[in-house]
Amino acid sequence: MKNAITLLLTVLLTSAAYAQNKVSISKLEFLNNTSWSGNLMYINYGDGKEVTLRTTMQVEIKGDKIVMHTQFTDEPSANSKNSTKLKNDGTYLGDEEIIEYSTSENGIQKIVTQFKGKDANKRATLYKTYLLGENEFSITKKVQYDDADEGFVRNRYTYTKI
Repeated sequence: MKNAITLLLTVLLTSAAYAQNKVSISKLEFLNNTSWSGNLMYINYGDGKEVTLRTTMQVEIKGDKIVMHTQFTDEPSANSKNSTKLKNDGTYLGDEEIIEYSTSENGIQKIVTQFKGKDANKRATLYKTYLLGENEFSITKKVQYDDADEGFVRNRYTYTKI
């Protein structure tokens, strides 16, 4: 009986942990057909200096995809369209594994993803933190080089709804 209870508790705790790292498109539907204004801050690869660019963005939800149209006010040649699909039953955002999902008391959803890649031609683990609310939206990318003890913020998009 004791082993059965231990097994049941293990299964329940594992399921609860798994559910916390899972996102459904319905939880992001409030972003559909919204417009945002803000800034991109990034650390320049060449000189390591912080750069800030004005930007606007429109978000659409199409099926299980989040489509973001981004315009750079002062650098229109950098404008882009990015489409990211929720995969593996909501445990991946594109090719990024969702390692944390939570909603704060004020309704801000936090999604943290991680993936392996390169930054400045160095192997790294990259983390993105998405903070999504009715009137605020941000994406912060942190880089942790494989040979380093600490990471740093490479870029951050911050928006308010317009």
